[in-house]
Amino acid sequence: MVDALREVHRVLTHKGVLIDARPDSRILASAERVKARGFQRFGLVSTNSLELRNDAASDRAIAHVVGEGLFKRRRRGRFWHPVPFASLADLRHYLREHLRFLHRARWIVDIATRRRYASEPFVIRRAVRYELLERR
Repeated sequence: MVDALREVHRVLTHKGVLIDARPDSRILASAERVKARGFQRFGLVSTNSLELRNDAASDRAIAHVVGEGLFKRRRRGRFWHPVPFASLADLRHYLREHLRFLHRARWIVDIATRRRYASEPFVIRRAVRYELLERR
């Protein structure tokens, strides 16, 4: 990834900006029921270990090119990205096929509660972190 970041540096104009935006695997995603006002957390969804290692490697690559003086950190932050589902079954199907997440949520509500609301809309809310890097 360091080579790719060096190539980005090469093609950006002076003071051009690279936006690094990716899921924030340091924060667990939430499986939540959509309510009239807000959400009710039903479970937590973890990132699989391969993606955790990939994210750590990406972090090291960014730190490396910043340390080389190719980029200057300008701003960073986080936002929440909701992924909507018509039902709990749809959310579970999504998790079974998703490559980044573990295939099962860690439920924090009992099975009776999950059954009671299973046909209502759900979301997975996941953190996305971003950083603006200015070419030097």
